[in-house]
Amino acid sequence: MTFKTRRTLWKCLWTFILLIFFVISVYPVVWMFFGSLKDTNEFYTNIWGFSTNPSWSNYAKAWNNAALGEKLINNIIVTVGSLLVLIPVNSFASYAIARLKFKGKRWIYMYLLLGIMIPTGVLGIPTFTVALNMGLNNSHLGLILVYAAQSIAMGVFIMRSFFVTLPKALEEAAIVDGCTRFGSFVKIILPLAKAGVVTQVIFNGLTIWNEYFMANIMITSQHLQTLPLAIANFTGQHTTDYPVLFAALSIATLPVIVIYVICQKSFIEGVAAGAVKG
Repeated sequence: MTFKTRRTLWKCLWTFILLIFFVISVYPVVWMFFGSLKDTNEFYTNIWGFSTNPSWSNYAKAWNNAALGEKLINNIIVTVGSLLVLIPVNSFASYAIARLKFKGKRWIYMYLLLGIMIPTGVLGIPTFTVALNMGLNNSHLGLILVYAAQSIAMGVFIMRSFFVTLPKALEEAAIVDGCTRFGSFVKIILPLAKAGVVTQVIFNGLTIWNEYFMANIMITSQHLQTLPLAIANFTGQHTTDYPVLFAALSIATLPVIVIYVICQKSFIEGVAAGAVKG
């Protein structure tokens, strides 16, 4: 067997493996979408197949029964608000750890990395207690601050890996030309780490968009609920209308898919760069 033949066989094998993972990843989303177009009887008699008579009314039922329009706006407010807080904080913190010299820098970085290892559930009650004492419970502001704080550890880890590898000569040249350190960071360093920022937006944004545990603890008012809380209401104690539930899940999933498709190139660049810059 020649080298060219072996290489072709390896390519075919890897293509087949990737195809399997693609089907495993995509099929549940496709199944959810087609399941949302069935009525209750067809869902149970034809659970894995395509819908023979699409029922788009399931989307109207999901939208109206749970006031998904209001919940969608709440989700956008909380997700965008959290990103507007955590992106600057993580960028500044990771830049200081990566580029500045000060006592205890290594210990601070190690302390922040400990946050990656702590499960969110363990911090649920302590976080709620602090929010309650500060008057931040049952509010979007409290939820935004909690989500931003929970994303600091991973965000600093991602951004530091980008800042460490950037040449210091860029900043030094900017400072010699009269630019301040803050100016060089905003105008030169941060744009070069754009892939890291996009990676944070997608990773943290997706986590916040789908977060249920802390939202369930902190939010009690119906008009302040986010999408995960609204979707949980579709699951009944004895019966569940799965087609309507799948319609609600499709509505919640669509914005994430659109954002990922738009930012796909930068996201892949960020993940690939982060894998070799740590």
